Amino acid sequence: MRAGSRAAARAVAVASAIALSLGAVGADAYCRTTSCEGGSTGARCVPAQAGDCGVELHWPSPCVSFDLQKDASSDVSLDSATAVFHAAFASWTTASCASGGTPRMEMVDLGPVACDKHEYSQQQGNANLIVFRDKSWPHAGQGSTLALTTVTFNLDTGEIYDADMELNSAQVTFTTVDTAVEFDLLSVATHECGHFLGLSHAALPDATMYADYKPHSTSLRSLNEDDIAAICAVYPPGEAIPEACDATPRHGFSSECAGAKPEDAATTGSCTIARSPRTSGSIAALALIALGALAVGARRRCG
Repeated sequence: MRAGSRAAARAVAVASAIALSLGAVGADAYCRTTSCEGGSTGARCVPAQAGDCGVELHWPSPCVSFDLQKDASSDVSLDSATAVFHAAFASWTTASCASGGTPRMEMVDLGPVACDKHEYSQQQGNANLIVFRDKSWPHAGQGSTLALTTVTFNLDTGEIYDADMELNSAQVTFTTVDTAVEFDLLSVATHECGHFLGLSHAALPDATMYADYKPHSTSLRSLNEDDIAAICAVYPPGEAIPEACDATPRHGFSSECAGAKPEDAATTGSCTIARSPRTSGSIAALALIALGALAVGARRRCG
């Protein structure tokens, strides 16, 4: 980003739960995460909501990379986790848009990385990290949060620079099977990939981006009409993506941790699943959006 711009002024730590009430609406009911005035975060929704504000988040390039941390989890092998996230991203990038075609977005796996930290460096290479937290959950929502996606972006333009996902495998058991499901990794991953791509929570219960996940369920694996309308609005079908499309992260790719923290961008912590009461999940470093929650008891909330 350019020197001296408003986005360079500071990094903002914010986690805001988005509570929506769209009423009895049909397809094309969705929300996109936004960068609002003063460094706050919010959403723009279809249908429009009274609190809508700001510039929608989006990846500026149609080619974006992701990388799993090489150790994966004691419950989920690297091969299994890799297959799950390939499928989760494919649900979004291969969606059939109403206008014809698929979203103009391609996700590229650059391979496992050694770094296990959420970070974004302006001086060194980066990776869009996916990491399991087997030992402990380092963020708010101890015992309730299933996952957190942190997005670093330009406050002025909404361009996403970096995104990292953390999965709370210390406190829940993720499964990758179709029977004896505990917390279905593919369901959680598909929901989180929506946040990674710039979506906020939907209001209708059958949407993958709805704030509730029911344990033992695989219901969030499949996109509904609202999810598809959302991703097609962010990345409309267009000319073919070049075969040589470059998915290298901003400032280059690195498998190793840089340790640097950005001073020129905001970051969004987009939470996936936490228990009620509905709360926003803050994160320790530069945070922008907390995109929702799942309810208590049989359900969990993302806060």
